[in-house]
Amino acid sequence: MKKITLLIVFLAVYSYGQCLGSPISTRVGVKLGLNICTYDPGGNANTFSGTGMHFGLGMGTDIINLIGIDMTPQYRSTKYSRDEALGRHSYSYGNIYFPVFLSLKAGMLPLISPYIGFGIGFNIRLSGTERFEFNNGTAIDTPIEGSETTAKLIIGGGVELKLIKFRLTPEFTANIQARDENSEEQTIDYHISLGFYYAP
Repeated sequence: MKKITLLIVFLAVYSYGQCLGSPISTRVGVKLGLNICTYDPGGNANTFSGTGMHFGLGMGTDIINLIGIDMTPQYRSTKYSRDEALGRHSYSYGNIYFPVFLSLKAGMLPLISPYIGFGIGFNIRLSGTERFEFNNGTAIDTPIEGSETTAKLIIGGGVELKLIKFRLTPEFTANIQARDENSEEQTIDYHISLGFYYAP
């Protein structure tokens, strides 16, 4: 019983010391990864799906090693496609994405800190292309002009690996554009990311 009590006291003192020693820490770096995209136009059995990539530069702040706030503006490609009776129908877009992610992390752990969190992202869809590739091999490409901004709910988690003054963060998030009262459409993009950060 004494050993357990001493261990608990030691961990409490260590954690408290970590909090007092560095109440706020920052990091800057890059994040890149793969998007797994799904698009449901509303009750249709043949939903659109596809993949894309994302890359961005950003920064994060940790408060008492427990709460993290990350902002990583990024370029994001999305492609949604499905097979239809006459061929394959797809939409491809380039996007600018501004996510803000709030996380709860086990920052007092010395080498590996898992975390979970949520946030909001604003997606600015740039011009894209609608493509229909017929079964005979011919295709029609139609440019899509203009931009559209939508908000997405972000839910996910990851692990922070601490390497002296550097951080590696494998992360998985679901970026959900919910249905609204005016539309039955729903878009969900799953991001599998890896961040490289410098933490002075």
